[in-house]
Amino acid sequence: MLVAFAVFGASSALAASDGSDSVARAQALPTPAIHYTFDTDLLDVHSASTLTVAAACPADPCNATSSFGSDADGKYWTWSSTDYRGGGFTLLTSANIGTSYTIALKFSFSQVTSWRKIIDYEDRVSDNGFYYYSSKLQFYNGGQTFNSTTTYPANTVLDLVVVRESTNPSDPSVLTGTFTVYAVGADNSLTQLFQYSDTVGNSIPHVTSAGLTKLGFFFDDTATSDEATASGKVYDLRIWSGTSLNVQTLGEAVVRPSSVTNVAAVPTSQAIDVSWTAVSGATSYIATAGSQSCTVSAPATTCRITGLTDGSSYTVSVQAVGPGGYSNVASTASAVTVGAPSVTTTTVASTTTVPSSTTTVPSTSAEPNGTSATPAVGSELPVAGTSYSMTVILLAVLHLALGVVLLNRSRAKNFLRQ
Repeated sequence: MLVAFAVFGASSALAASDGSDSVARAQALPTPAIHYTFDTDLLDVHSASTLTVAAACPADPCNATSSFGSDADGKYWTWSSTDYRGGGFTLLTSANIGTSYTIALKFSFSQVTSWRKIIDYEDRVSDNGFYYYSSKLQFYNGGQTFNSTTTYPANTVLDLVVVRESTNPSDPSVLTGTFTVYAVGADNSLTQLFQYSDTVGNSIPHVTSAGLTKLGFFFDDTATSDEATASGKVYDLRIWSGTSLNVQTLGEAVVRPSSVTNVAAVPTSQAIDVSWTAVSGATSYIATAGSQSCTVSAPATTCRITGLTDGSSYTVSVQAVGPGGYSNVASTASAVTVGAPSVTTTTVASTTTVPSSTTTVPSTSAEPNGTSATPAVGSELPVAGTSYSMTVILLAVLHLALGVVLLNRSRAKNFLRQ
C-alpha cells in the first residue's frame, strides 16, 4: 500500500498545471484494447469487442429494466433483474486477453450482503470468480477466499483495477500468476486491496470454441444460485489485453483527473459559453447542458454549447478527461436560462383614447312646450382621458347623431305649429 501511494504521488507531481504535460504522457501510455464509456450506447470505443445484455425477464440471467443516466459520478448504464442469478451483460472479443491483463471497472451494486458476483471468468460452469461478500471484495477459489479488509456499503461507486500477471506471460500454457485488486479513492489515491495467488488459472478468462474470449459481468454462475445483485450501475470498463500494468503506470493510466472547479456559464441566444479552472492530468474537457455538449483539448478551459432552446433553463456540467477516464461531474450552482425570457402574447381589441377636448352634450333637451324632445344621450358619451374600444366609440357616435336628428325634427314641428 505504501508503494502504491508513493508512486501515485510521484505521477501526480509530474502533471503540468495546464495539462500540456499530461497530453504528452498520455501518448506514451498503453491504450486499452477494449473501452466502454456507457454514456449513450453499449459500443466499444475501439470496436474490438461486443457487449450483449442479458435477455428480458424471465430468463437466466435476465434484465427486467435497463437504461442510461448520469449523476455526480458520471454517465452510466443501469440495470435491474428479477432473476435470482441476476442480470448484466456478457463481453466477447477476438482480442487475446490472455493470462496477463488489466481490467479497470467503475460500478456500484444495490446489494452487497452475502455473495454477489462481479466478474465470471469460466462461462458460468464454476463458482469461482470475483465477488462482493458481506460488503468486502473477494476472489473465491474452490472453497478458499482472498479478500480485502475494507467494507463498502451498498450503492457505493467503486473504481477498481484488477491486474493479473502471469509468471510466464510468453507461454500461454502457464496458468500460475497473481491477481491483484486496487481501488481508486475519491481523493484519487491508489490503494492495493488484496492479492490472490492463482495457481490453477481460475482468474484466466474463458475462450470459446470459436477462439473468442468471454467474460460475464454482474450475474451468477449455474453452479450455485442467488449470488447476484438485484440491480446496479456501470460507468466505465477498460481492458488491456496481454498487459499487466505495473503500479507506476497505473498511477497515470487508470487514476482519473480531479474534478474541475469554478464552473461558470454565460447564456447567449441558443447557446451557453462555459469556462472552468484547469486540473492536472486532464487531456480534454467535456461541457454538457441538457442533451448538448462541447469538447475541447487541454489546455483550453472554455467552450460554447450550441443547439439550445431560448427561454429554457439548463444546469451546466463539466468533466475532465484523462488517460484514466472521466473525472466526477462539476456543475454550476444554479440553472441558467438561454437567450431572452419568453414573452406571452395576448390578442386584445384595439383601443382609442378620447382626447380631453371632447364635448359632452347635455343629458336632456327642454323644448319650449316643456317636454323632453330626445332621449338622454350625454351619459352615453366617452369620458375624457379614458380608453374605449372602437366598437363602443362608434355606438356612442351613432347614438349622438340619432339624438341630433330627433332634436331637429322636434324643433321643426314646433316652428310649423307657430
